[in-house]
Formats: sequence, structure tokens, C-alpha cells
Amino acid sequence: GTVGRVGQNVHQLGAHGSEVTDWEFSPFDANVLITGSENGEVKIWQITTNDNDPIGSLLLLTIATGTGKPVETIVHHPTTRGVIATASHNVVQIWDISNKEHGSALSSATYTLTHPNAVSSISWKADGTLLGTTCKDTFIRVFDPRQQESPIQTGQGHAGNRPSRVVWLGEKDLIFTQGFNKMREKEIAVRSVHDLSKPLELKRFDSSSGLMLPLYDEDTSMMFIMSRGESTVRWLEIAESAPYMTEGTAFTIPGPVAGVGLVPKLILNVMQTEVVRILALNANGLWPVNVSIPRKSYLDFHVDLYPETKSSTPGLEASQWLQGENNPVPRVSLDPGMEGKFIWQQQAINAPPSITATPSVPKASAAAATPSPVAPSPPISQPSAAAPVKNAEATTSTAQDILTKKFASTTVSVTNEESLPTSSSQSSGPLTSSSAVSPAASAAALRLSTQKTSKFRFLTFKPYHASEHFESISGLSISVSPECSLIEVNPKFMALPLQGSGGRVGILKTTKPGRVVNKIPCLVCSSDLMSFKFDPFNPNLLVTASDDTKIKGWTIPEDEFDKDDGDNDVNKPNWILGSPTMDKISLILFHPRARDVLLSASMDRNDPTLRLWDLKAQKEVVSMRGHKDMIFSCSFNHLGAKIVSVCRDKKIRIWDALTGNILQEGPGHESLRSCRVLWLGESDLIASVGFGRGSQREILLFDAKDLAGGSIDKKLMDNSPGVLVPHYDPDTSLLSVSARGDRVMKNYEILLGSKDDVGAGKSLFVEVANLEQGSLQQDVAYLPKRYCNLREVELAKMYRLAQNSVEVIRVSVPRNKKEFFQDELFPDTVDVETPTMEAGEFFAGVGAAEKRPKKISLCPPDMEPLSHHLAMTMATSKGGGNSLDKFLQGRQQVADDERKRLAMERMFETAKESTADRDTIVPDTGIVNDDEWDD
Repeated sequence: GTVGRVGQNVHQLGAHGSEVTDWEFSPFDANVLITGSENGEVKIWQITTNDNDPIGSLLLLTIATGTGKPVETIVHHPTTRGVIATASHNVVQIWDISNKEHGSALSSATYTLTHPNAVSSISWKADGTLLGTTCKDTFIRVFDPRQQESPIQTGQGHAGNRPSRVVWLGEKDLIFTQGFNKMREKEIAVRSVHDLSKPLELKRFDSSSGLMLPLYDEDTSMMFIMSRGESTVRWLEIAESAPYMTEGTAFTIPGPVAGVGLVPKLILNVMQTEVVRILALNANGLWPVNVSIPRKSYLDFHVDLYPETKSSTPGLEASQWLQGENNPVPRVSLDPGMEGKFIWQQQAINAPPSITATPSVPKASAAAATPSPVAPSPPISQPSAAAPVKNAEATTSTAQDILTKKFASTTVSVTNEESLPTSSSQSSGPLTSSSAVSPAASAAALRLSTQKTSKFRFLTFKPYHASEHFESISGLSISVSPECSLIEVNPKFMALPLQGSGGRVGILKTTKPGRVVNKIPCLVCSSDLMSFKFDPFNPNLLVTASDDTKIKGWTIPEDEFDKDDGDNDVNKPNWILGSPTMDKISLILFHPRARDVLLSASMDRNDPTLRLWDLKAQKEVVSMRGHKDMIFSCSFNHLGAKIVSVCRDKKIRIWDALTGNILQEGPGHESLRSCRVLWLGESDLIASVGFGRGSQREILLFDAKDLAGGSIDKKLMDNSPGVLVPHYDPDTSLLSVSARGDRVMKNYEILLGSKDDVGAGKSLFVEVANLEQGSLQQDVAYLPKRYCNLREVELAKMYRLAQNSVEVIRVSVPRNKKEFFQDELFPDTVDVETPTMEAGEFFAGVGAAEKRPKKISLCPPDMEPLSHHLAMTMATSKGGGNSLDKFLQGRQQVADDERKRLAMERMFETAKESTADRDTIVPDTGIVNDDEWDD
């Protein structure tokens, strides 16, 4: 599901005319929600989802309890579909909600269990035969509602006058209660339902006033206890014999809780030994609290930690239960390798190596043969003997045995609500998909072999030494429009918008890092700055667009900017361009191949226009009209013959750069907020980053040959107001996405596929490592590829603008043999600093085929390409040579093979001891050197 910042993107269900007091989802249908209100009304809703409206609701049934009092508790029957119990004032009512017409009403309860005072909690036994309640009169009661509406057992509970709670401990004849004593101290107790007169074990906690919220996990026999308004989580291990409660080490979560709940077992990350996940709610967010048991290896499914758990299939329908039948909920294995297999196959796979031939007596039969020790009350119902019961000899270790052995090693991790993990696909429910994988195969090995991985999965981001950064930048302006970049950089200069009147652009020399002088040399535009760009073919030329609807060209005077007299601003541009109809310029962009060709976008009095200018002739040549609202972003294709634009009218368009005609048009982002667009290298793919519904950020991929068909692939991101800024490297197909005010830069490898690939279930996005920094990011800029330090395998040299500094960061991939040129990472690249044509040639329509961009090799003259070295090594090993050479080569080969074999064994024995991504571990094959990893 979607996680992160929610904002306003929440579906609101107007359930009742009065305050909602309790609600619960059906355990057998995730789309059925039951709500109770302050006026004693209960409603059953069908939650619907579709493409146009992600979440909707349909009222199925309305229940009138007739009490006129708030519905305090709603509990679904644990084994039967269509049966619920509600507590309102002093009555517990059991309702049959099955087979009712949509929108109908129900006012007659099937069973009514009356109490002398207000009921504070109810709990079913896991087999659905009995029901326990606590009441304001401080007594605990056990009912068999199908036999009689009076309690079959009654006993004194917690003596305090504050509400108490009861939790039935699975299918055991034990209940757990919590409440307050007369001294207002918190108490917890385990009691036998055969004798409620006194607890089997009682513990006292502190005297805080927060109501306790118990959560019991039947599979692990763990009880988690939290209190409203507190951030401490206590947990216990529950046993069937003394000591009944063994307390573990308490832990804290980030903030006081208002409510808690357990995540269904079927979505736990079992391949990382997560046994329980709690969702803790506070005033403005949710925290997942992951409870796991550390293991040495995480490559295989640990069957001893996960007994079979309840599925979402009911054991009975309402009519069957009302007729007296009992049947447990079918259980399923959490082993991902069992997905889609029939029960008999799972049993065959999970069978122990040897089973005694002596038939064992089923537990239910043995229990039925023993008379109830409680008299004269009616005997407590036992599960039907016809219900499937596991052979006691054939079962694996129980949850009680597991937790007792691993009690001291249980670990807890808490995730902040702003970076919530998505539901793990590694441990998806075994009932939802099928698999043809051999049961003997490791689940983790299966994931590693089938999941698409990237050669940039180990992408690293290492800041240069602090002496290479630009520190203490004062007066930086971040109030410019979202369409304007905050930093531009070329091999000689860096440009930043500065505060002050007149639209000031600060100029720094990239060759002079360190502490920045208080008075930064500026280009003063005489009007508010709207956009600025360096000429890619002339590093001394900066072009600005300002609020006075003028485009100005500035030649940066290197010598003048070196002066320290504090009076080195430039107020007069070299030239000024304008048009009588041009108004409110939103962006400017240089042509990627033709010298002196500039693109501008402006509103033009509600007639948004794209213009192409000949800077040498100082005139407008081509204009493109047809946008319906403000133009957010534009991008040329790799030849510069086409332009893609995105607009506030939620459309994406492709234009012919020479004729100004529109070639393609299609739907873009659904939000009116600003977005950015990029043409992805020489491919027909276009990436647009922006906002979907609400404030959810997203990346859309379009096929340039079919914009009308909409996006072919989508990557949903978090909910945040920061406008995303993309950067694409065509040599590596890496798309980097960042935003103002974020600490994280997302990175993806884009697979240059088609709509057919996406339709076949293949995503074109492959996630690689993200850049996470401690300071907020404002913007980033990159130098051309040839300025990267190729000897350090530097894929990109990035300038990251923070609040008052610019950090220089090396983006690289770890490699061992760095003495060789890594030609698989550095193909011949386009020379982006040399134009292929002049402005006159471009506007004259010189064919792109005759003026294709020149590509250059990045290999330094003194470095040997790695591919050539490997080819020569293989040729030498296969060729001749003296005996000593052959002996040394053979010995080296054997040593390498042995080292790789040992590394593989070590990986499968000790891999994945951290909580990092398990899929990123690879053997030490000599590709990655140890000192290349981040600390």
C-alpha cells in the first residue's frame, strides 16, 4: 500500500450522523468494514476500489441495537462468516448479518446476553464456542451463547472502578485480563475459565492513568501491552503452566500512542524472521513496530519460527454455526515456497524425516473423554471431533517452545512514519498466487534468481573532501518559482540566485572552492529573476529571463570577478531579447546540438507560447502556440528536432522544432501542480515527474510515438510538497530525482522497453541506491561526463546545493581493478560541449542525419580498457608460453577459483546478519574492493 506523508489524500467515510465509537474489518473479507456509533447504531460497509475513484464505500446493512447507548465494542466471530458480537451499555448482542439485502435494516439480535452494568470488553475463544466479557461491576463472565443466554462461569475481576479488558488466549481454556485495583494500580492476570474465582497469576504495573491496550499473537503466544498516552511497550510470553507470564524487556516507540493493531500474518516479512508487526497510531501518523528473532542466516525460511497460521477462509457460514456446528479456520503455511500448493503437497513437503507408526490420539478426543471439573455449570464446549486435528507426533515446534528458546534474542525495530516501508512482496500471502518452483529450492535463492537487479545496485555517493566544497554562502534566495533551477554549473563557473532587489545571480568559480566571500559577484537583472542557464557551448555566457519579460545575455568577465574591492557586480547585459506579445517568462532552455539557439516559454496574456530564438541574429524565428495554460517544463530530443512540453492543463505535447506544429498530445499528471519533463537520451521514452492525486509524487514514462495512449509505466513515490527535479544520464540509463526540502535523492535505472513489456508485467523502473544526507537539499547540478574522475570510477560529478553551502559529491560504482578503464560503465559519450551545427543551419532545416552528434571516448590515453585486458588474459592462457608461465597461470587460476568458492560458502553461511536489503549481498568475486564500501 501507499505509505509516507498522507496529507489530504484520504478517503473519508461519512458513516454515521453521530460520533463513531468502534469499528472492525472482517477477518474473512478485507473489504467489509463494521462501524458502531454513539447512538447505538451499527453499519456494515463494502469498501470498493476502482481506477477512477481509488476508494469508495457501499452500505450493506444497518443494525439498530435498540439501546440508545454508544456501541462500545464490535467483534467478529473468529471462525464464522456473517456473525458479529456488539456491546452496547449493559447488553452483548450477537447478530447474523449474512444473506441480507443491500441497504436493509436489522433490529432483532440472534442472542442477547444481559449484564447488570455497562460492558467494557468482549472476546471470543479462538474456536468460536465461548465468549468472555468484563463489566463495570468488576466481574468476569463466560458465556456459551448457543446453549443459554446466562453466563456459565462468573468470577471477580479487577476491583478498580476503571474499565477492564479481557482477551481469550487462543484456543486455550485461559483468558487474560487487565484493569486496575482499588489503589488505581494497573494489573494483569491469567485466569482459567474453569475457575474464575481467583487468577492463576497476577502482576501489578505502575499507577499511571492510561488505559491499557492489549494485543495477543496466538501463533507466538506473545502479549503486547501499551497504554494510551504513553510510548512504552511491554510484552509477555504466555504459557499454559506456571509461570504463566514471563515478561520481556520493554521498549519505546517515537511518541505516545492513541491506538494499536496487529498486521495480518500473511504480509509479514518472514524471510527476515519478522514474527509480529504492530501498527501504532498517534495524533498524526502510524509507526510500524517490527518484532523479529535474529538468525545467523536469512536465505531460507525458518519453519521453526512460523507454525501454520489462520487463513482468510472461514471455517463456517453463519447458518452452520447457529445450528451448533464447530469447525476451525483452515491454516496455511507462511513459507513463500508453499505458495499455490495444495494442502496435501504442503503436508508432504513439511513432513518430518521420520514419523512413528504408532497412531496418536487426537487432542480433541482426549479432551472430550475427560469430564469437566466445573460443576454444576454446564460443561464448556469442546471443538467438534470431526474437525481436522494435527497428529501430535508430526507437528513442528509450538510457538511456546519457539519463544521460550529465543526469548532473550527477540529484537524490535521502529520505523518513522515519514519513511514507512511498503508491504513486503517477499512474504506475500500463500493463498494469492501460484508457483511452479521446486519445493526444495530456497525461497531467498528464488528471489535472487528471478528479481531484476541492476549493475548500479551498489551505487555510492561520496562527498569530496571538505576543502572542495563551497561553504558559508550568504544571501541565497530559494523563493524563485518552482520552474527555476537554483544552481547551474559548468567547468568554469557556478551560478546561484541571491537575495536582493533587481534579480541577482551570484557567480562563483568552480576552481576556487572553500569559504565563500561575504560579497558574491553578481549579475544584476534589474527585475525579479525567472530563469537562468549557461550556454553549453560557451561557458562564459549566461542567459537570464526576468520579470520584465526580457531575455538577457551576459558575458562573465573572469578578471573583473577576481577583484576583492566589493564592487564587481555587472549591471549591463551584452544583449537583450524581447517580443511585444511576450509576457511572464517561465523558463529558458538551450538547444542541445545547435549553437546560439534558445527556447523560451511564456504566458503571453493567456496565450502560452514556446519560442525559438537565434541568438546570433538576435531575433525570434519559430513560435509554437496551442497550450491552454502555463508551461511548466520542456525538453529537446537528442537531435534537437522535437520538443516535449508539459503544461498546467494536465497535457503532455510533442512539437516539431522547425515548423512549430504539434505532433503528439496526451494526458499527463492529474495534478495542477508543477512538473518537469525529460527526453530519455536517444530512445523514444519520455519521463515526467510530478504529482498525482492529492500530493502523491510520481514518475510517468511515455512512449513518444503514442502520447494519446497515456503513460506506459508509473512509479509512485511519497506524499510531499517538494517539486521533483529529474536528471538523466543516457550512458547509464540512470534517472535521479530530487526535490527542494528533501534529504533523499531517489535513483532508478530505466529499462528502455515498450508498452508491451509493461503489459507483460515487466516494470521499466529498477531501483538502485538512494542518496541520503543529513541536511536539506535545495537543488543539484552536474558537470559534463568528461570532467569525471574516471580513475575513481566516477559516473557523475554532482554539485549539491544545501541551505548555505554547495557540496561536491562523487557518484560511483565500486570496482577492484581500478587501474583499468571500466569501459562497460563508460561507453563513448556524446560531446555535449561541441555543437554539431550553427543556428543558421538549424533554422535552414539541415538534416539531423548529416549533423549527428559527435561521440568521444572517455578512456585516458594511459589506461587500458578492462575488456581488452580480460580478452588478452584469456588469449594468453589459451595460447602458448613456456612451462613456467603456464604453471604460474594455472596456479593463479586455481587460487582464484578457490577464493570464489570459499566466498560463496561464506556468503550462504553468514550472509544477511544486518537488517539491510538482503538482495544486495554478492560474493567477493574480485569486482568490488573492500575499501570501496561506505562506512
